[in-house]
Amino acid sequence: MASDDQEPPPADIRALMADADALQERIRDVYRRLIASDETRHTAFRLETAAGQIVSVNEKLENTASELARVRSVRGGSVCAVPWGVCPKHGNTLISSGGRARCSELYCGRSWDYDRLGVPCGEPLTHKVTDSAGGSFLACKANAMDATERLLGGTVTPLDEDGGRD
Repeated sequence: MASDDQEPPPADIRALMADADALQERIRDVYRRLIASDETRHTAFRLETAAGQIVSVNEKLENTASELARVRSVRGGSVCAVPWGVCPKHGNTLISSGGRARCSELYCGRSWDYDRLGVPCGEPLTHKVTDSAGGSFLACKANAMDATERLLGGTVTPLDEDGGRD
């Protein structure tokens, strides 16, 4: 885990988006001025493409800022910090491709517009998972469900109704 002084906050990435928006507007301004003249009109076509590419740059920056916010949110210990996401209903059933994720269970239909499989879970904590050596961690219902299928000699216990964590 990177220390906070090395890791930019999501706001820094969103500031880059504002910079990109300003650059896009400057490119469009130059484009408008070039097409206004018959002598320079033919030179402007690349600028239209360049301004359009900034939309893609901003999408990538926004996706990065959003994923970083998700990663940072699990650090406080108030949500499941298992290093991969799950389908809240079906557990460890996600498929990820092209920066998106979906549940592979037939008829589930859940999907996410980010790589949910590639970032820490972030679902509410509901269970304590303890391995056979006594090590434990808190998990959400879906990751606890997965642990019951994979854990040899350990236990999975619900947290108290009032949120007690033993």
